[in-house]
Amino acid sequence: MSQMLDAQARENGTKFLIYAQDKTVSGFEEPEVVYINIPAGTIEAGPEDDRLYVVDALNKKEFGSEESPPFRYRYVGPHNPAVQPNSQGHFDHLRPGERAFSAATMYATVRRVLEIWEDYFGRKITWPWTSDIPKLLLIPLVEFQNAWSSPAGFLEFGSPTGGPENPYCENFDVLAHELGHTIKNSIIGIPSRSNRTDEYDGHHEAFGDLVSIVSCLHFNSVVDHLLNSTKGNLFSRNELARVGELRNGREIRLAFNDKKMRGISREEHALSEPFTGGAFDILVEIFQRNLIERDLISQELGDLSFHVDGNQIPGVQQQFADKYLGKEEEFKDALLDARDKFGRLMATAWSKTSKDQLHYGKVLGNILEADRQLYNGKYEGTIRGCFDWRGITTETMLEPLQFQIHVVDELVTV
Repeated sequence: MSQMLDAQARENGTKFLIYAQDKTVSGFEEPEVVYINIPAGTIEAGPEDDRLYVVDALNKKEFGSEESPPFRYRYVGPHNPAVQPNSQGHFDHLRPGERAFSAATMYATVRRVLEIWEDYFGRKITWPWTSDIPKLLLIPLVEFQNAWSSPAGFLEFGSPTGGPENPYCENFDVLAHELGHTIKNSIIGIPSRSNRTDEYDGHHEAFGDLVSIVSCLHFNSVVDHLLNSTKGNLFSRNELARVGELRNGREIRLAFNDKKMRGISREEHALSEPFTGGAFDILVEIFQRNLIERDLISQELGDLSFHVDGNQIPGVQQQFADKYLGKEEEFKDALLDARDKFGRLMATAWSKTSKDQLHYGKVLGNILEADRQLYNGKYEGTIRGCFDWRGITTETMLEPLQFQIHVVDELVTV
């Protein structure tokens, strides 16, 4: 979402409370107010709008289990009454620990991520299922030790224990990742079995990771915490690079990684890591190029820190700290600009990507074409360099394995 659209939402939108990161992570223990770009008073109880609706199902197992009712457009099992807005039409009166809060924050997160990426794609993202299911069903509190999105038209979320403690629906990273699968199914689609590749499945996971990473950068608290803790050296193990950060510093995957295609597992989450890592490097490189062009750091410092944890190189982190001091707002502006450039770059590339016989080399070619279209090829060297050392070039194409089994419904591995 552009900074201008963000300002528009703050002026006219509906207020909700969302945890910017997992609430067990230091510095993010309290939810913060976000503005959904829909006028206050127009979101119905549920919450529900023309695209989404929430049902707080009771004592529910995941769809597909013997104990769960079958999926229907309008949920048929026992559930709590719809969550009501306050008298001004906002939902920020709800407090953590209440089931109503979980329902509202799940709606707000999905709506927020959808708004962000519709802005980058420059169009409405239609749902990738039959027209007789006009709205995406959100179920926040399922007795289930996982979280998943389904191309049938629902998202349902459990928790690490399967109980009510620290539910995944309140983890912005995890929910944004899962909605990323739904967005990918709309923009790129789902191929037939004969046209499906291992790289399609790996890219499917990378797509969700990148949607989550960019979306997290729309929280001022995340941006401020990230810059204050790294002093602008984002080639490091930091909150942004931890995709789906959980309790005790665990993460589902790490975007700042050294994964290469050579010898990589064909399991989709493992196979996603070289692509996610390469794309994350592009985001950081655009940020660092902004810093260099604005005379905030030197070219030498940028080169020295490229994909090497600056904490392991004597003097690098201290140089970033020295440059950051007194220039905090300039660093922040450079990062927000890089965020939006990268978001538009990936949205444009994904719009050109076919679901059939998808290979990383083809997606890389689309990123390069998007760079030419948007930025006159300014970042071509950066894009190629970030992927090349990982073994991803425009010619990259993994040979298919025999007896492959692909699963369409998606579960996040935690």
